[in-house]
Amino acid sequence: MKKHGPVALLTTDDLHGHVTDDELLVEPLAALGWQAEFVPWRGAVNWRSYAGVVIRSPWDYTGAAAQFVATIESIAAAGTPLANSLSIVRWNLDKRYLRDLQGLGVPVVPTVWLEGLTQASVDRAFDTLDCPELVLKPVLGASARDTFRLSPGPLSKATLGSFNERACMLQPFLPEIVSEGEHSLFYFAGALSHVVNKRPAAGDFRVQEEHGGRLRAVAAEPTMTTVAEGVLAQLEEQPLYARVDLVKTGEGIRLMELELVEPSLYLRLSEGAPARLAGAIDRWLSADK
Repeated sequence: MKKHGPVALLTTDDLHGHVTDDELLVEPLAALGWQAEFVPWRGAVNWRSYAGVVIRSPWDYTGAAAQFVATIESIAAAGTPLANSLSIVRWNLDKRYLRDLQGLGVPVVPTVWLEGLTQASVDRAFDTLDCPELVLKPVLGASARDTFRLSPGPLSKATLGSFNERACMLQPFLPEIVSEGEHSLFYFAGALSHVVNKRPAAGDFRVQEEHGGRLRAVAAEPTMTTVAEGVLAQLEEQPLYARVDLVKTGEGIRLMELELVEPSLYLRLSEGAPARLAGAIDRWLSADK
């Protein structure tokens, strides 16, 4: 692959209200001979004009998933190197990928999967999961949008209405998310880059910084890296980037999510992380295809 070509960092038209560190990639990529361009995923683009496309922050796709996938398909059809790949995107975009991983022996947080929400289905989930509180999420979502903490009892009409014909998932609310936080382990081309602990703001349960979550870099714990690398070992191909979200529970470490499409990478929290990712991009683009 010829160097000194432009590299598209796939994003959205408006990142207002979001925090992204992707601008930190521009300088280390330039030092390696690549010109980074931020390209919104909507609209007509000549993908063949790019040496490669790295999916980064197209965070408004959840309301137009079919259109987003069509864009990813058009990049792949153009023959332009794409990270992560089309097959990974198709699989990882829908959180039901967790069922696949659980079937392979990955320790996933217990989950009830629903094709639509009813009061009866939530009542049954409380019995099935045997917990005092539940967390409700859509199977297609980002940045904790439409994520709710539920107690036993009648659901609001707004909650029922928003999930009436929408596939969703119910999991036990894990108090460890508040007391210990969620740990995100970041891998670039299969190598561990850094680890971030994420805790929710007081009175909240969402760890994303858009919701007031508190982030800090922490040392890698061998028990966590063992679980994370066991998760990645189940994949059919090595992704350019991966974020493995884990939580410590009384039953052991559990996988919350495996983010392979457009995860926040928190590059600013680890010295050298932008250069490590740029180096992985460089090796990926320079490899014989």
